[in-house]
Amino acid sequence: MYTTMDSFCMREEEKQGYHREQLWILGGNLLEEKMINKYYILEQLYIKTQKERTLECTDLLGNITKCTFKWNQPICKEQLKILKNKFNLRLPDDYEKFLLMSNGAILYNDDEDSGYMIFSLEEAINYTEKKRLCGYDGLKEEWLVFMVNLFDSDMLLFDMDRVNDKQYILDGIADESEEEWRYLKWDFQKIFNLLFRVNGDNFWRW
Repeated sequence: MYTTMDSFCMREEEKQGYHREQLWILGGNLLEEKMINKYYILEQLYIKTQKERTLECTDLLGNITKCTFKWNQPICKEQLKILKNKFNLRLPDDYEKFLLMSNGAILYNDDEDSGYMIFSLEEAINYTEKKRLCGYDGLKEEWLVFMVNLFDSDMLLFDMDRVNDKQYILDGIADESEEEWRYLKWDFQKIFNLLFRVNGDNFWRW
């Protein structure tokens, strides 16, 4: 998907041109970088979609669709502390900030049942363990699945040993081995700021 200000029907070569433009933006335009760092878009989405729960988004073919957002009740600070201690979790500050606002969410869900589920902390713990029991033997103890793609079950994971580094999020492709998964160059806040910028398209695969 792409932003509404780019809302027109594109031929194939125009789509490629658009992706090149967006890759340039994601790659380090200084003004964009400052804007990406300045705002916490998840909070703005939370506020904007509390009542209507939908936003209009435009895909690469110029089709306008309504995407649904669902937010959970926040986790309390005491429960967050208990879970972190019990499971020895080292979480990014921005993820904790999100949990204290909404303990899990569904983003950009449309008629084709695409979109993303950000897990509550309890769900993230249970889902990660379930994956280990179901054959993902390469899931390291320091990895935590925090989001899945609703369409294809691909995952994003925290490497909790690297939360103090810039690159601590793994792109977990469901039909690849864990050894092939790669680290993304964006942190939790930047990924969702950019996800909003491109109307829910999984830009990290471009």
